[in-house]
Amino acid sequence: MRVLRLQTNDPATLSWGHVQVLLWILVAAVVAIGVVLVVARRLVPSRSASSDSIVRSWVAVALVTGLVVFCAVAFAVRDTNLRSTLIGALAAAVGSTVAFYFSGKVAEDARKDMLSAAFGGQEVVPDLLGCSRDEAAAKLGTTTLKLEPAPDSGPSAEPATISRQDPAKGATVPRGTAVKVTFP
Repeated sequence: MRVLRLQTNDPATLSWGHVQVLLWILVAAVVAIGVVLVVARRLVPSRSASSDSIVRSWVAVALVTGLVVFCAVAFAVRDTNLRSTLIGALAAAVGSTVAFYFSGKVAEDARKDMLSAAFGGQEVVPDLLGCSRDEAAAKLGTTTLKLEPAPDSGPSAEPATISRQDPAKGATVPRGTAVKVTFP
């Protein structure tokens, strides 16, 4: 007697051919991420457009992309417990990658760069000359710009008005930029 076996494809697994395609997609994605970051850094003005920040961004985004592809490749493993463990490792690794990107001395610039890229990132500096500290704070309160007295500024007596500002009125600056003001 002959037994017929039905061949079923387990939808939760990937063939070796699919794994190879995913790996090529990963390589292409990592290269594309590098190109996009270099182009974006050149197009979006930033106070810290150094090559270090480009490399840091590229490493972080490439790691996350690699981990997501690794998770997809994990579906080629037939053992469901191992697959669950690999997906848990993915979640932990993504958290570590995010911590890596936002850690260090360039973390504030990195956050500003991310916000600038996400939300357009440019604002026009208002005219603060002749304003008191409270008036300047009110004008900047409608923006993301910050008021910062210049180190060479005189004593800030309440009736004093701003005699100089940097950046100048009308300048286009990244969101969150500090406007340094000098009181006489």
